Amino acid sequence: MRWFLAAMTFAAIGGPIGAAATTGVQEEAPAVPSGNDIYLQEILLETRDDNSRVARFRYVMPLIRQGVEFGEIEADFFHLCIGVAVPYLAVEGEEVDQVIISMADRDTEFGVINTLATQFFEAFSVQDGTCIWEGF
Repeated sequence: MRWFLAAMTFAAIGGPIGAAATTGVQEEAPAVPSGNDIYLQEILLETRDDNSRVARFRYVMPLIRQGVEFGEIEADFFHLCIGVAVPYLAVEGEEVDQVIISMADRDTEFGVINTLATQFFEAFSVQDGTCIWEGF
């Protein structure tokens, strides 16, 4: 099942956020299969209560406000996982159990309800340098 969250941001379940960073991840906005303009809002690294590690790559695609539906950007999530998240984690020497790619119609503060925001999410495990869709 894929998550679609309208009218709120995703709140993390688990432990505290370990780090937040965007510097050096990309010099320009990544191209995605949908062709829509996006930008990276932030990367959050988190260790959950069970000691599993999660990397959240939070993107903004303003066009979502104009009615872009999940099916139109579905391929973008895998593309960002394999093309941005996996290389970033390798360079940073970070090992995670899960990568979550989110796409919102506007900047949002992580874990804070925003009744105006529309967001889509996909989760992946990373094994042998590739992303495996987990489906929420």
